[in-house]
Amino acid sequence: MDRCVWRRVGLGAAGVALCVGLAVGIGGPRGAGAQPELVTDRATERAPADEAQAAEDLRYARSLSRAFQHAAEHVEPSVVHITTRSDQLVRDFFGRVRERSSSGLGSGLIVSEDGYILTNNHVIKGAGEVLVKLADGRSIPGKVIGGDELRDIAVVRVEATGLTPARLGSDEPLEVGEWVLAVGSPFGFDQTVTAGIVSAMGRGLGIVSDEFKDAEQFIQTDAAINPGNSGGPLINLDGEVVGINSAIFSRTGGSVGLGFSIPIDLARAVYENIIHGGRSDFGWLGVELGAGDGGVRVARVLDDSPAASAGLRVGDVVRRYQGREVSDSTQLIRSIQFTPPGSEARFEVERSGRPVELTARVASRTQAELDRYDGRRVESLGVTVITASEEALGTGKGTDPVGAFVVEVEEGGIAAQAGLQRGDLIVQIGGEPVRSAPEAVSRLTSGGRTVRIDIQRGEMRGYTTLRR
Repeated sequence: MDRCVWRRVGLGAAGVALCVGLAVGIGGPRGAGAQPELVTDRATERAPADEAQAAEDLRYARSLSRAFQHAAEHVEPSVVHITTRSDQLVRDFFGRVRERSSSGLGSGLIVSEDGYILTNNHVIKGAGEVLVKLADGRSIPGKVIGGDELRDIAVVRVEATGLTPARLGSDEPLEVGEWVLAVGSPFGFDQTVTAGIVSAMGRGLGIVSDEFKDAEQFIQTDAAINPGNSGGPLINLDGEVVGINSAIFSRTGGSVGLGFSIPIDLARAVYENIIHGGRSDFGWLGVELGAGDGGVRVARVLDDSPAASAGLRVGDVVRRYQGREVSDSTQLIRSIQFTPPGSEARFEVERSGRPVELTARVASRTQAELDRYDGRRVESLGVTVITASEEALGTGKGTDPVGAFVVEVEEGGIAAQAGLQRGDLIVQIGGEPVRSAPEAVSRLTSGGRTVRIDIQRGEMRGYTTLRR
């Protein structure tokens, strides 16, 4: 017996029985008078206690299977298949301009009865046409309402009746080891359900920008996620959506058990921003930071800011933000910016040697800048500016105006075509100095068809010509 040890997956008791019989045949008695030894396959004999345990195990397995079925049934009517098409003008080797068409596919999630659908921004980015296929087989054109490239969330809307919104849960109580299901259209196979567990929480991937890697909070799962699953839901066993599937790590292009989902609490906050304003902005709390002992020290709290309302004080040392340890002020600033406006930010600070937990409601950075620094928007040009000062620029506490600071540039607008970017400091327009946002707006909207704009971008100085 010691010389015959087999381990074959799926072979089970038959392999053991064969091994036992072979050992007896080799080592048993020989000769005409020898009686064969009776070999009993003990692997097939079960005591009553073993039978009871097997039945209990089977009941447990079937109950888990039913849980998967019920969870899937809850969300499947809300999951959609998204197909996109885009046309681009490209120049070939000989300089000829040709039109090139491309298509893409992904998944989405119905979140309201009036047709709003949550998906990934990379699913619909650059799409000229969006077609949404519902679970009941209907195919309906979709309209992109808005997208957030930083957090990879977008909203599409369809005009349809009889829609079933998904139940949105929360990722807050989600724990490592918990069962989850991924639903979507991998490789175009719509309404595909796969199962796995939560492998890790709070993963930073740096998919869109490496500088925000430490701010990301992806849910990692081994539920199979493949190309085409993007935008589909990750659900718990109650059928509640806890994440939006977004990315995989793979050397082959397919699932290797490393899938990543955007936490639903973050996705929901971005969704609310998009449907109410068409976009989602950076987060803002109104706090200035400095180096601290084993954390980040609060150097200043602006009056009437979310940080002030939350009770944050000068001298507090921030140890953790959103449950993640804080290493330096740059990381904390990026994490605050990454937090969607309208969502809650959780701080763990040390105050006079004692731990204190605080919660703040994150505001929109652009709106805060507009409110505090006399902001102005020029709709016809697609640009928003504020009155620049040391305080507004974050270089000091001075409030004397030094120009007009660009806080927002509409994609495809006249200002964007002229090359203006967020962060540009407008110092002259038409050869005349500019000291404030109202002054800049007045000059941008008057005069001839073209105007020269002198700007400072970081340490560089230059100019551009805006054609109205």
